[in-house]
Amino acid sequence: MDQPTPAPAPVEAAAAPAPAGQAAVPLPPPSPYLQAPAPAAAPANVAVALAAGAGAMVVSALVYGFVMKTTDHEIGWLAFGIGAAVAFALGRLGGRNPVLPVAGTVLALLGVLLGQLFGVALYAHQELGYEVTDLLGGKLHLTFEAWKASRGVMDVIFYGIAGYEGFVLTRRIGSAA
Repeated sequence: MDQPTPAPAPVEAAAAPAPAGQAAVPLPPPSPYLQAPAPAAAPANVAVALAAGAGAMVVSALVYGFVMKTTDHEIGWLAFGIGAAVAFALGRLGGRNPVLPVAGTVLALLGVLLGQLFGVALYAHQELGYEVTDLLGGKLHLTFEAWKASRGVMDVIFYGIAGYEGFVLTRRIGSAA
């Protein structure tokens, strides 16, 4: 015959510490239903992260060049923006992969370079009348010559900002993902 199942043992309630001179108040037992399991982490895909980081670099470099041409000077927070855009794409999609912060630095530096070249090509288009696609293609040597002639100390700072943020933010965002 069936034997009755034993009743679960009563859980003794823990007592909350009480101030001196007062009795301890018993706490209810912990409920297993209040503890949610940790969400499963999405698998990190380094190739997708690198592709997204390269896309973010190209888009932010175009913005950098347009702003550079529109305002007639470079703005430092745009270098930060390039590093942040690249880092966000790499960190969110790639996770903690140790290669990604280095890739973030390289892509951010390349983004500032491409943005400056695009801005110089826009200036040269206005001044010389060449098409921007020609200045970034067959006549790239003219764009490089104008770019080299216009570099200064602030450009080193912009590259430093972009590279630093590309590395640090990629690592920070990847650790949080």
